Amino acid sequence: MNPRTVARLTARILALVATLMLAPVGLAVWDGEGRTVLGYGVSLVVVVLTATGLSLLGRRAPDTVHRKDAIGVVSLCWLLLGIFGAMPFVIEGSIAHPASAVFEAVSGFTTTGATVIADIDHLSRATNLWRCLSHWIGGMGIVVLFVAIFPTLGVGAKHLFRSEVAGPITSGLRPKIKQTALALWWIYGGLTALCAALLFLAGMPVFDAICHAFSTLGTGGFSTRGASVGHYKSAAIDWIIIVFMLIAGLNFGLYYEVVRGRAQAVWSNYEVRFYLLLNLLIIGVVFVSTQERHDDALTAVRFASFQTLAVTTSTGFMTEDFDKYPDFARFLLFLAMFVGGCAGSTAGGLKVSRVYALFKLAARELRLVVQPQAIISVRLGRSALNPAVVHSILVFVACYFLIFGLSSAVMVLLGLDLVSAMSSVVACLSSIGPGLAKVGPTMNFEFVPPVGKLLLSFCMIAGRLEIFVLLAILTPEVWRR
Repeated sequence: MNPRTVARLTARILALVATLMLAPVGLAVWDGEGRTVLGYGVSLVVVVLTATGLSLLGRRAPDTVHRKDAIGVVSLCWLLLGIFGAMPFVIEGSIAHPASAVFEAVSGFTTTGATVIADIDHLSRATNLWRCLSHWIGGMGIVVLFVAIFPTLGVGAKHLFRSEVAGPITSGLRPKIKQTALALWWIYGGLTALCAALLFLAGMPVFDAICHAFSTLGTGGFSTRGASVGHYKSAAIDWIIIVFMLIAGLNFGLYYEVVRGRAQAVWSNYEVRFYLLLNLLIIGVVFVSTQERHDDALTAVRFASFQTLAVTTSTGFMTEDFDKYPDFARFLLFLAMFVGGCAGSTAGGLKVSRVYALFKLAARELRLVVQPQAIISVRLGRSALNPAVVHSILVFVACYFLIFGLSSAVMVLLGLDLVSAMSSVVACLSSIGPGLAKVGPTMNFEFVPPVGKLLLSFCMIAGRLEIFVLLAILTPEVWRR
């Protein structure tokens, strides 16, 4: 890793973050909230000064960006996003403890949606905008946005892009990574604008519509209301968000195929079919389990669909407390937290393609018990998986559950009950947001000790970067030039 290269690229990304921070600064000025202006203004200045210092440090950096440099840039950026994103909360006074503020900021940029704030309704509009904007930026990825904007990265763009885009199998939309990143952001931005417009037409105030569109397409879950989407008590708003949560949970590469006139690519994709089937199954079970809670079948379907997709897409919104569902429905939703969305989506979790590959791998092993001499490949759709990809999937899943188990044990040691400890970890590691018991949909994470919040912040970043990129920074090989 070349520290000067890492410094130069990180400086440019921080400059982009500073530009985005102008939005809450401007809104705070418009609303005449002096303490909020101070909070975001000081944070903006600190980000600019840090970017300037890193830029000076990286003046003589070579133009070539290697994979080790990309790992360093992505890891450093996500660390700094947690710190600088937390500063406005502390200075403004909306979050007093630094560990809680870091937790909130990391939760925003990793699109987790877990919060330490109990009284969301009385937050400043600037802070609510910053929280939801962080979801939107983190959803597609600040580094991917950087790759889309800066044209001079050359082959280094590929390393940066692949270090942040989630999923076990990635394929470019276009021959050039910059064009891929730009296409993704155009699609992402267009869908966000459409979602905001529909929410506004459905009766949501314009500011709330913009913020909820950011959170929906980013599969984040931060809301401008303490009761989340349930505050609006609107069937139209619920159905709009249901549709866009489903859209955000699918591979964005498929939408580019639709734009190019290849709509059949969506349905012919094995991951999409498995993902839809999985969601329909869970919705059906939740519907049957909770039907008597609602006045009619259509309302029950709406609530079951909303809560299910909020979990499977890792968005984390709510219209009712699913922690009060019957035990089997709760357990099924808890299992769904591990799965997450599709590869190449803004959703978290193990990813549907990995889970599908595990099922196929298990089926192959069962056949080998009967026919030990047979040569049976693991096929996903029409193509057979390379053994190296199968190996990486198995290692990823093993690392995921190792982090889940160790982190859950630490949370129990910190005083959380078993259900709260386990669900808090999976909610952060899979970017879900709410969990069960003390971290359920109507609760928050403020009661978690500072050490626990920092551990959960690590889980959020590890889940967002798909574990390996974050853990790689701890290996000696990455630090060697």
